[in-house]
Formats: sequence, structure tokens, C-alpha cells
Amino acid sequence: MKRGQGKVSETGLHTLMKRIIDSDYTSMEELVKDSEAYSIDELRDFLNHIITKWEANELAPASINALLRFIYVYLDRPDIQIRYKNCIPIPICYFTPYLPLCASLLYSFLKTMSFAVTLFSLCETDRNLKEYIKKMKPPVVLFSISHFLHVETLKQLLLHLRNKDLKIVIGGIPFVYDENMKQGFSDCVFPEDLTGLTLSLESYIKGTEDERM
Repeated sequence: MKRGQGKVSETGLHTLMKRIIDSDYTSMEELVKDSEAYSIDELRDFLNHIITKWEANELAPASINALLRFIYVYLDRPDIQIRYKNCIPIPICYFTPYLPLCASLLYSFLKTMSFAVTLFSLCETDRNLKEYIKKMKPPVVLFSISHFLHVETLKQLLLHLRNKDLKIVIGGIPFVYDENMKQGFSDCVFPEDLTGLTLSLESYIKGTEDERM
């Protein structure tokens, strides 16, 4: 994942990162509530730092989950000021009853990059997503696939989403391990990394805004 290398100060978020890794807190919600105020730029740098350590295998899975959970919860604090690039939140969809790591990362990363996003769990029904697309008409929808068994489910869903002037972006473990699976999604976009995803989203949003003018 190619990104700009953020800086994490020796105090503040650096100390907080150690506390999270050492499980030195009662609950994530209380930790977020009691934390000092951080800007969206600081959170972006912090997230980039986490991803860099993740890619270098310097963090245990439990630590990654906890650190991403902190940013995910922190981004909902009322004092966070984000000037979003898009008016209509971009759906981030997943097929599990819990929020998977990749979807959590996407949500947090895109918010720190000033994209308005919203989450949809499709494990029980896709009705809410279909209604959202029909009503709000987002320019793009993202699908985060964490299990091979969800690939066929996605194919069936896409039969109802095509021809709606909608860009469909897909990513996930199954397509990393078996690139042949992408052949069933010829009209969809598979970004190589987070930077590529960001550039694609900016292009889709700008194109939609130009059409509305």
C-alpha cells in the first residue's frame, strides 16, 4: 500500500499507541473519550504509521485490531472537523455480521483522507444498500471481500447494480490469493493499493460533480 509516510510524535499518539498495544486501558470507548484532541492530519499520520508497521510484520494481529479500532471510534468524536470531498457518502460493503479488519481500515483511511463514507453489512440482507443507491445515487460503491464464499454472493448482487451509472470497486483476500477470480468481474475496478483507490475515488467524484453542473 503506497502512501505518504506520516510522522508520529514521541509523545501523545506515540504514548497512546504503546498503551493500546499493552492493553493499558479499561475500554476503547473510555480511552477515546479521555484522549486529548487530535487533528485529522495527526490521525492520518498515525494510521499511516500503523499500516507501515503492519506491512513490516512489526505488529501482532491483536494489536492491529485494537489500533484500528481506536481510530475508527475516535473518528466519531464530535470535535473532529473534516471537510469532506464528497456530499454523498460512499458505501463500504462487507458480507460478515462483524466489521472485518479490511472494511474498518477502508472506513478509517478514507475518512482521514476527507472522503465521506458509510458502512453496510450485507450478511443478512442487501435491501438497505439497494434502497440507499436508488435514493442517494452515490457515484461509487466499495466491496470488501474477506472470504471466498462471498465471491458468488457478490456476483449475484452485482446483477442488480449494473447499469445504474455506478462505479463498482472491489478488494479483498480472495482476489489477492487467486487473481483469476477477477475474470468474473470484468467491468469492476480492483485498485492496486490505497493510493490508487484514493485517486480513483477523486476521479469518480469529480466526474459526477461535473455532470451535475
